[in-house]
Amino acid sequence: MGTKDSVDLSVVIVTYRSKEYISGCLRSIIEAARGLLFEIIIVDNHSADSLANLVRNEFPSIIVIENKKNEGFARAVNRGVSIARGTYLCILNPDTQFEKETLKILLNFLERHSMNCVVGARTIDPKGRVIPSCRSLPHIANLVNRPISFLLRNRRLKKPMSHLLDIWEQNKTIDVTQYNGYITGACMVTRLDFFKKIGMLDERYFLYAEDADFGLRIIRSGTSAFLVAEASLTHVGGCSATKNPLSRFYFVDAYIRYIDKNFTLFHGLAYKICFFILVLGWTIGACLRLNRGQTIALIRILKHFNFFRSGGAPCVPRYLLEDETMDKNTYFP
Repeated sequence: MGTKDSVDLSVVIVTYRSKEYISGCLRSIIEAARGLLFEIIIVDNHSADSLANLVRNEFPSIIVIENKKNEGFARAVNRGVSIARGTYLCILNPDTQFEKETLKILLNFLERHSMNCVVGARTIDPKGRVIPSCRSLPHIANLVNRPISFLLRNRRLKKPMSHLLDIWEQNKTIDVTQYNGYITGACMVTRLDFFKKIGMLDERYFLYAEDADFGLRIIRSGTSAFLVAEASLTHVGGCSATKNPLSRFYFVDAYIRYIDKNFTLFHGLAYKICFFILVLGWTIGACLRLNRGQTIALIRILKHFNFFRSGGAPCVPRYLLEDETMDKNTYFP
């Protein structure tokens, strides 16, 4: 498939304080991509943990881009994609490891489908438990997930259902767009030109919800996204987010942006009321635990709620999202 100036596959990985996971991830890619012409592009979001030096020393052929500040996930992915040369593109989290045949199964699936589409692999954690590789797009109906999961005693649904993909077993190959779903950004494989045609990731999202927004655009374009259950990978889950003291701040901001951009006024208002109650619950819990810093951070999140904003206007100023010098005791989520 490749030529002198191109490769079969470009793998783009965004890192943020992921040093302890990156070597295992890269070795699994190299093993899974045997027989392919491929390149790996790492975009490091100012980790300050010598990750870039480790990669250059252990894997000198890998391309490393070092951002001077934390640019957020979407912007970092797009920066890596902008120099990618592959026929196919894989967006991958640094705390994942492929099974030996996973990449070939995913690429063969794309080869067999002449239409443009996105594919993802079935994902498990190190203990063998399912981590959702596909999720339901944000919708007011998704609020039934938690009570149903409680009634199931944390067992998973046997069959996929619209608005309930998050609690499905995810053991069958399906077109998730038929269930109002999307493939998560932990492992997403597609044709590079198709990714660019859809518009890449929306850089207004700093962290979280950018993959849901991309999935919604896939549905609106009339194309498909498949969970390929025969392909699998291990995902630690949240390694970068847990090391970022502002992760909950980013989470709330991202979903408010998604609502403002993509929901009708009535749907957005109903969802925001429920979301506001959720964050208010977090705030009360932090207050009862006498966690002053967390309480202050959550109160500041509540201040950014605008129940009638629409069009994807900024919720939290970008400079605040990028500022890693803020008082961690004040903003720790």
